Amino acid sequence: MANKGKIGYQLLCIALLAVIFLLVWQNKNAAGLESPTSENDMAVASQALDPTYILNSTVRDSFDLPFPTEKGGMPLQEALKNRRTNRLFSDKPLSDQQISDLLWSANGVNKIDGNMRTAPSSRNSQEIDIYLFTKVAVYKYDAARNYLFFVRAGDYRAKAGLNDFFSVAPIALVYVADLKKMADYDEAGRDFYSATDVGFVSQNVYLHCASENLATVVCGYISREEIANLLGISNGRVLLSQPVGLTK
Repeated sequence: MANKGKIGYQLLCIALLAVIFLLVWQNKNAAGLESPTSENDMAVASQALDPTYILNSTVRDSFDLPFPTEKGGMPLQEALKNRRTNRLFSDKPLSDQQISDLLWSANGVNKIDGNMRTAPSSRNSQEIDIYLFTKVAVYKYDAARNYLFFVRAGDYRAKAGLNDFFSVAPIALVYVADLKKMADYDEAGRDFYSATDVGFVSQNVYLHCASENLATVVCGYISREEIANLLGISNGRVLLSQPVGLTK
């Protein structure tokens, strides 16, 4: 009987140790799962509290844009309801993150396989290039790399359009059709489909601005020849300009 009692006591101790080990293991796993999310949340919070404004103040030979925010924002139906033209711009700068999000919404890569874009294009030509005019320089957006190529230094916002508000808005987007990417089209086809495709990009910008409470207006009242010369475009067509900024 004494042996049986001793064996029972030993079994009870083993069972208790097993339970303690299991609880410790579960707590470690839970901590491991939570820490990445916590670190990510801290990074997002830090970015929101301390945004950068490099593009507004410094000329760069090239610029790696912050990774665009691909989740969240206003529900589509609300954005459609709030979409509007607003020509009353504040001169306050947009952060680098805001510019990255805007460019991605306009015509960024949303599917890496196949290099698909947020805006459709005829035969997937992807002929619409976006030039970013800032207070200090002009850049060309490379959607595949989420990157800005330097074009020229200087404040040419007033050259992006003929309305006075172009010199007030912190940035302007200029849309150019790269006709080399439309070699299979005849002239009428290039005219029609480039005009159609730029409309998709412009509407994306409108919806993004509605979601982010930004002001924008798409403009055809521009000097296309002057802009083409400024950007050094030889086989392309300047289509539209679209200033963006905080509302006044």
